[in-house]
Amino acid sequence: MAGLVAQLLGILALIFMVLSYQQKVRVGLLRMQMLSNGLFVVSYFMLGAISMAVMCLINVVRSFVFSKNDTKWGKSPVWLYVFLIVSLVGGVFSWEGPISLLVIAATLILTVALYSKNLKFMRRMFLFPPLFYISYNLLNRSIGGIGADVFCLVSAVIAIWRFDIRKPVEEDKKEELIRETE
Repeated sequence: MAGLVAQLLGILALIFMVLSYQQKVRVGLLRMQMLSNGLFVVSYFMLGAISMAVMCLINVVRSFVFSKNDTKWGKSPVWLYVFLIVSLVGGVFSWEGPISLLVIAATLILTVALYSKNLKFMRRMFLFPPLFYISYNLLNRSIGGIGADVFCLVSAVIAIWRFDIRKPVEEDKKEELIRETE
């Protein structure tokens, strides 16, 4: 029964992860990811996936702090380094073997990406963590985690296509049409 509850929580976390990528503003993305990661904490602990549970717990706090960048304390550049160090320490204390390196690396990349105010950089960095998390989630049989990884990877590719590749090409065509009419 606990396994079923863990999987259902993971699937619910997946739904909130999907919603996070549909947010137009950075704060909305961070808040939805906070909720998703909070659900994943419980799901992973129930599955015995301790490294991922610890990283998700750190991610909840990180997303909260990063969402407060409109406050004096929240926009301090110190937070990036605090969360990088806390993630490394959390990875050491929750060590499950070499597979934990994938979780630690993915969390470090996400921390740098989410700290950034540059959406183009964020989208590109979002390509890597799902690749690292997939192996871990397969070994721990997390249906929601695997779903979230696949979704995040596909979503990042689509976002890069929509906002970084296709849109600039369309803008170039508009400029060319304007020049031709002048």
